[in-house]
Amino acid sequence: MRLSFQYRLYPLADQLPILQAHRAELAYLWNHARAQRRDAWARDRRSIHYLDQQRELTRWRAYDSQGLGRLSVRVAQDCLQRLDLAFCAFFRGVQGGERPGYPRIKREVNSFTFPTLRDPIVMSRNGTWRLKVPKLGEIPLRLHRPLPQGAEVRTVTVRHVASAWYTDLSLEIPDPAPPPRESPQTPVGVDLGLTHLATLSTGEVIERPGFLRKGEWRLRKEQRRLSRKRRGSHRYHRQRVRVERAHERVRRQRRWFAHRISHDLAERFDMVAFEDINIAGLMERTRHAKSLSDAGWGILRELTEYKETLRSGRCLRVPARGTTQGCSKCGRRADPPLELHTRTYRCPCGYEGDRDFNSARNVLARGIHLLSEELRRSSAEVKCVESGPTRALGGRRVYQRRRACFKKREYGIEVGAPFERPTWAVRLAVPIP
Repeated sequence: MRLSFQYRLYPLADQLPILQAHRAELAYLWNHARAQRRDAWARDRRSIHYLDQQRELTRWRAYDSQGLGRLSVRVAQDCLQRLDLAFCAFFRGVQGGERPGYPRIKREVNSFTFPTLRDPIVMSRNGTWRLKVPKLGEIPLRLHRPLPQGAEVRTVTVRHVASAWYTDLSLEIPDPAPPPRESPQTPVGVDLGLTHLATLSTGEVIERPGFLRKGEWRLRKEQRRLSRKRRGSHRYHRQRVRVERAHERVRRQRRWFAHRISHDLAERFDMVAFEDINIAGLMERTRHAKSLSDAGWGILRELTEYKETLRSGRCLRVPARGTTQGCSKCGRRADPPLELHTRTYRCPCGYEGDRDFNSARNVLARGIHLLSEELRRSSAEVKCVESGPTRALGGRRVYQRRRACFKKREYGIEVGAPFERPTWAVRLAVPIP
């Protein structure tokens, strides 16, 4: 299982200019590689792939020894891989009949990633923790929580956010135990809303903090000051950093609150059911887009899912259609349908209760039904009749090997044994006697 741990970096005075130079050189590499692909297709109708630019990367770094040459080759390769993935997504969208955006020119790059095979966090002589960065040295960081036991660091990402530096460590940890093959003991349904952030099927209500609404006075003040500065001046850039800090403060508060709520849900309940709401689509067709964004429904669901997985629990998403209009006691639909301003649900069967609480109970009922269906299907024994080779896992290394084999076949080069499509296992469902 993959986890990401974030720590705050405190670069030294002589390391800050080097980090800024890394950002500028990566932006130059991205734009140069992008222009090379665009010009080759415009002039010669020739496609340039990642491996072509990777081979030229050595020549580029040797030619610009004081620029790209000061970057680690792994960092530069990661930049080219991101560009290749952006072009792949663009062409995939074109083939699918969509209108995707063409990869854009980057004025600045705010992060860079490099793989690591050793522990990148070490302790210095004076007892402080440091992060080892290639071509840069050791950067002090605040290790506010230790890494999990048995975790292996796969990649390290250094990010610049609003004049602050952070590092994201991608960790490989042992897979947690799967959930027990039995009905949950402490299930709960969660109804997300704007009047209250969440209403649980137990009757508890979590109020919406509204960090963006509370911080709007600060944002308005800083943005008003920014509008009075001459664009491109030093004061303009300093004030823009202050605006970024105000937005970053709201983002951190929202994420901190979601961590608290998700931790509490994962600790108390072994199954959490959410409504499967298309948040992005809902924000496009409603007047409450700012309130929806400030509520943070998506981040709450994501954090709860991975924390339930770590604790061998379950986090389900059930269809959201009709959860508000149906009675949680008898199942009858409201006639006429409930309007948005109606906050009390009244049913002819005699049930009367809060609208959100009724919806949370419906979400819980649907979650238990979906889980029972899943357990019933998985109760059949899976018998392997014919086995085949193991599927390759995903990742950057596998991505590079696939691209290399693709280019060799394109140029007519023999790639080991002839390629044959593997025969995967034929699975038969045999009921357990």
